[in-house]
Amino acid sequence: MPFATGPILTYIGGGRYRTVGPTVYVGSKDIITIPSDFDTDLTSVPRIFWALLPPTGVYERSALVHDWHCVQLAKGNRGISSRDADGLFRRMAREGGAGLVTRWALWTGVRWGALVNPARRGGWWRDAPLVGLITAVGLVVVAVAAIGIHMLVDLALEALL
Repeated sequence: MPFATGPILTYIGGGRYRTVGPTVYVGSKDIITIPSDFDTDLTSVPRIFWALLPPTGVYERSALVHDWHCVQLAKGNRGISSRDADGLFRRMAREGGAGLVTRWALWTGVRWGALVNPARRGGWWRDAPLVGLITAVGLVVVAVAAIGIHMLVDLALEALL
């Protein structure tokens, strides 16, 4: 990823991190500077999904930049739209080495988060069909996997008895 400096993160407790020194991301058109002492939770993945998408990983740098943009949006600073911030998050996750399924799952999660956040809701309906499709496919995959695991456990228990 094209980071000129940082990020250096320190864990401050409760699933929160703080930047140590400035973080500077240099993109093809923009330079994004995050000051020292910026607090982040990196990815806000619900604990139930941590086995699939832990809060830290190859995408944590992109999550830091995304959190920065979300805080700016909450403060009313409209330097970037919520939709663009989420797209940048997905692109930076790819640059950081996140796989196709991981980055689209992360993007879907942040788009759902945008729906429930008034400061980030703008433009949500443009992505609603894709968000709904990815969510539906994800639910089917999880359901099939859960049923398959259940059946394998049943078979194993029957073989033991």
